[in-house]
Amino acid sequence: MRKFFSLLLAAIATAGIYTSCTPEVDDVFDKSSAERISDALAADKQILVSAANGWRMEIYGNTDFGGYNLFLKFANDNTVEVASETTYDPATGEGADVRVTSHYKLEQSAGAVLSFDEYNELIHFFSDPENPAGLGTNGKGFEADLEFRILSASPDSVVMKGKKHNKKIVLLPLENSDVTKTIKDIANVKAEMESGNYTVTVGDNTYPAMLSYRNLTIVTTNEDGERLDVRAPFCVTTEGYKLYEPVTIDGHTLTGFQFVPNSLEYPDFKDSSVKLTAIVPPINQQFVNSVWFPTFSELGSFGQMYWGYMQENVLPVINGAGYPGGLDYFYFGFEDGQFGAWYKIIGYWGLNCFDYQLIGDDEITLVYNKVDAYNGTTFIGSGFLNVAAYLVAPFGCEADATPTARTFKMTTDNIKNPSWILLTDKDNPNNTIKMYASEIYRPYNY
Repeated sequence: MRKFFSLLLAAIATAGIYTSCTPEVDDVFDKSSAERISDALAADKQILVSAANGWRMEIYGNTDFGGYNLFLKFANDNTVEVASETTYDPATGEGADVRVTSHYKLEQSAGAVLSFDEYNELIHFFSDPENPAGLGTNGKGFEADLEFRILSASPDSVVMKGKKHNKKIVLLPLENSDVTKTIKDIANVKAEMESGNYTVTVGDNTYPAMLSYRNLTIVTTNEDGERLDVRAPFCVTTEGYKLYEPVTIDGHTLTGFQFVPNSLEYPDFKDSSVKLTAIVPPINQQFVNSVWFPTFSELGSFGQMYWGYMQENVLPVINGAGYPGGLDYFYFGFEDGQFGAWYKIIGYWGLNCFDYQLIGDDEITLVYNKVDAYNGTTFIGSGFLNVAAYLVAPFGCEADATPTARTFKMTTDNIKNPSWILLTDKDNPNNTIKMYASEIYRPYNY
């Protein structure tokens, strides 16, 4: 015990010697932490404000929908003037000059954070859960952020991450002061390059690719020959499709595809052995390979007769029998290996399968085939639940579910990438059905 205390005392004495002989250490920083934070925020603000023409923000939320362009001009008084490509309507040529000014702030929160803390309809368009323009999921919207952590900032770029959804967001300085023209140029690139179907050539291999919103799905195979989908969300710029992040296929890195006027082929920005090629199938093939959403208001008088009768006479009986609800969804086409009319009514999904015959490039014959799928036979030809017959009658059956072949002529707004397809019954000009590529919720409301 005595030996233990002797060693302890010796250690304490030695420590005391080193302590007493150690000189004072000067503070590593010449400013307090609060001052350093203030200086860092001021430097970030100076970068934001000093861009002569402002910035182009590539904003992403849920990458299923790809990216969009916002144009931001920051001022010293903590206001920001915002423009957006979403306000422009190429059909009318209006909306590119819309500007909305609101407040922004820079603050410290585990690093510098840029917040758009005052309502701005152009910025909040991407964070609104109500999904007003159909660009996102109902109840969630586009899922973009309003607060962004600044990862790096320089006059050449500002790289951030959304504080909530953690998506990378990039600000790039605008070379052109004419934002209105830039918005129109982007719309032109979009219209020229957009196609429902593509191929992607990578070296010696060519793969099919499909477009959904601003997201390419490239269908490749793995080492076992099994299907492997490579998803490539992108933002449309004046130069072409810029990928959210590079993707690798067959050892090649894809960064995006360069716009070439009056062409169907678009080379990768960096790899000349990679290219995107737009494929334009006949309109009737595009119809049967996807799904299309009609609205009540854009049915012809023949279709409105059937759909109106269901809404006014059939649904009230069903609701009164203890089956509440209405028609939430109706779409027609190919999904989950089945072709026909899909719908969600009184809270249940149903499917009525159809046969089809393609005629030439722009005609199709449709007929209900009575194949049992999901709740289809429950909702058609079965007493008071016979709601589906009224929904699908314009396509190819009678109100009592008797199959009746109908042949339609097809027209569209854009053969490369239709936003809508109009079916016109060749034997009944009052039977027209206009259907949209974008999802429509509760078609009676349109």
